[in-house]
Amino acid sequence: MEDRAAKFLPQQNQLLINGDFRVYVDMTSRWCERYSHVPGALAVVRDVVREWFEQQLVETVLGTQALRGSQHWTIEDLQAAWSEVALTAAVMPRYHIDYNVKRTLGAKLGTLKGVA
Repeated sequence: MEDRAAKFLPQQNQLLINGDFRVYVDMTSRWCERYSHVPGALAVVRDVVREWFEQQLVETVLGTQALRGSQHWTIEDLQAAWSEVALTAAVMPRYHIDYNVKRTLGAKLGTLKGVA
């Protein structure tokens, strides 16, 4: 999965997420930098970022699975929606993910207000 967010295996109903995908790594690095003053922040940041990207990917797969059996969605259409490219595109709008990461980290590690 070189430079892809995830891969879905429909026969196994399994979602494989690429933890080394640069979008995840970049967001993790950015939040780690912001919380560098908090001991142990790296593990918390990594887990929170993964949790929110995973949420986006799971919702994408579940949402498209709900289209199964529709007269307007063939199995080929669903396979295209589950492709590595489509799953990567699903996580590219990062505003809401970043917002939720910020909110979750604020609750777990403290607010960044007043931190330079």
